[in-house]
This record gives sequence, structure tokens and C-alpha cells, in this order.
Amino acid sequence: MTDLDSLGDDDTLRRNAAHAVDQFASWPAPRLHAGQDRTASVRLLLARSGQVDDVTISRDWRRQAGVTHIGEAVYEAYTCALGSLLETTALEELQRDQPNPARPTQPPATSTEPELDQALWLQRTWGTLHHIDTELAQLTHAPEQPEQRTISSPHGCLTLHLRGTGITAITSDTARVARMDTEQLRLETRSLFRTYELARPGETKARS
Repeated sequence: MTDLDSLGDDDTLRRNAAHAVDQFASWPAPRLHAGQDRTASVRLLLARSGQVDDVTISRDWRRQAGVTHIGEAVYEAYTCALGSLLETTALEELQRDQPNPARPTQPPATSTEPELDQALWLQRTWGTLHHIDTELAQLTHAPEQPEQRTISSPHGCLTLHLRGTGITAITSDTARVARMDTEQLRLETRSLFRTYELARPGETKARS
């Protein structure tokens, strides 16, 4: 999380968190979260529900990512978009948990309610940030346990590797990818995520 990376002590955390929440409050809540791989070959839009809304493949993807690394590029774009979604969720939680400022008429020397509010808010803030850091770390580090199952795209060009319901990697079949043009690869990628979404337990709600 950009504004909260350097957590520091409680006072630093309070200042950084308040600044991040103030900035967040001034922006309209995004309906979609974008992610792009480092080669700019794949751009992916993720809805607030966690579903992939759209995928864009660069016309120059063969030179940028190459047929051997396009699966990694798709996965990187997905994790970037998911990271953005998780950050937004964390900021929303911090915004809800912000303590109310002390009332002007409240005698500060005879009431500890503001201090209790601040302590509770700090406790919740540390908990929220710890949770979000754990989830972001899980996105960027390969799990120690092997994947439980895989899902392949319609023509077998891309394969999702899953542990539970979480995506741990996306690999590609070089020979099959090499025969795809840009639009075919985009549709293949989109179909892969759609199959994954349909296979998820309890995934019955309409796309947000």
C-alpha cells in the first residue's frame, strides 16, 4: 500500500493512515481495478467482486512478453489488479474504523473515551494492515504446497494453477500460443478466467 508502506510507530501509523484515508475519501470509489504486467503486454480489469471484467493484450505482445512468458504476464497483471482491489478494501475498512474526534464540549481531563477510541482504532488498523500484507505476500510468493488442480483455456494455450480457490500461477503452452493472434489470445485469456469464475464454489451472483 503506497501510503502505508513505512508503518513506523503508532504516531507515524496514525498520520500515514489518516492521510491515506483522506486521499481515499476525495476519490470516487473505483468500480474496476486495473493491473498490468511489467512488459505492458497484458492489462486486466478486475471488478469489486473479484471477477475479471476485461482483458487487453498488446499488439506487440510477442516482442514484449514473448510466447514463452505470456502466461506469467497474465498472472502478473491479475495479481496487480487484485492487489489494487485489496488496498481499496483495506482503506475502506480504515475509513469505517476511524475514531470520531472528541467533542468540543467534552472535558478532556475527565473522560478517557477519545483515548480508548484511538487505542481501538490503532489496534484495528494494525490488524487490517497485517491481514492485507499477508494477502499481498500470498499473491507474490509461490506457495510451498503443490497446486490441487488446474484449469485450462479452451484451446489449451493457458493453464491456471490453483490451491483451494486461489490462483497460484498461470503457465502457457508455447507451441499453441505461437499459433494465436492478438485477438485470439485475448479471448483465450478471458475464457480461462470465466471458466475459473464459474468453477468457484458459490459463484452464483451476477457480475457487478
